[in-house]
Amino acid sequence: MLSLKPVVIEYGDYICRRCLNRRYEVHLAHRDCRQSEPRECPCCRKVGSMVTGLRLSGRVKLLGKRD
Repeated sequence: MLSLKPVVIEYGDYICRRCLNRRYEVHLAHRDCRQSEPRECPCCRKVGSMVTGLRLSGRVKLLGKRD
């Protein structure tokens, strides 16, 4: 997976880093993600920064993961 398009399709919006790590079993760090202002995650319903994009290191970590 090279983009977050499958996440947006599945959840209807971007999700937080915690949920992204849990859903795809990766270990994304804060520096791996491009994040937006804090708001409620559609997955866990907690307020946090939504991952709106990935830096190169984040894309490499998600490279082998299925959509």
